[in-house]
Amino acid sequence: MQKAVDFSRDLGCDSFVAVGGGSVIDTTKAAALYTSNPQADFFDFVCPPFGKNLVPENPMLPLIAVPTTAGTGSETTGAAIMDLPRYECKSGIRQRCIKPLLAIVDPENIKSMPRNVAIYSGFDVLCHAIESYTALPYNQRVPRPLQPQLRPLYQGANPISDVWSLEALRIMRKYFRRSVNDSSDDEAKYYMLLASTFAGMDLETLEFTFAMD
Repeated sequence: MQKAVDFSRDLGCDSFVAVGGGSVIDTTKAAALYTSNPQADFFDFVCPPFGKNLVPENPMLPLIAVPTTAGTGSETTGAAIMDLPRYECKSGIRQRCIKPLLAIVDPENIKSMPRNVAIYSGFDVLCHAIESYTALPYNQRVPRPLQPQLRPLYQGANPISDVWSLEALRIMRKYFRRSVNDSSDDEAKYYMLLASTFAGMDLETLEFTFAMD
């Protein structure tokens, strides 16, 4: 991720297109964010306890996300997950401004997804949906900063997020096996990508409830 940031800064990119899975999209989010804020240190925007979680001074350069897997829903979120080898852990950036300006969510782009990737990414959808539905409700979260820009992305489960997570689970039950077992099943691919988007939109508003390897 640091290499992508350095490359885009050196090149002076003024817009970004991410074509790939969640890692590709998250890496491009980071590249766009840090290129937009060239004075920032890498850990300025990383979440605590490793980073400072500062609010960026400049708006992020335009980013279009084109997912090629049905799993992470990264094209819908203001989060970018990363490995921190120095600390032997995962962390991330959570900023509203890094949400892609546009997402092209097209089932044609996941037709060549290998079977094992379809399985792994499908379980990602499942975990996101369950996690969202079982998250702490929004009206039980404390503290609640009065300034909107200081409020975290993750506000807690709410009536709208419940609709998305339950629908994602219903889609998983009907289409997950079909999508994995028949790569030519266009209907299954369509609905699995839709479930991924629903679960990603859901996770955008919620706090994490458990760790996932």
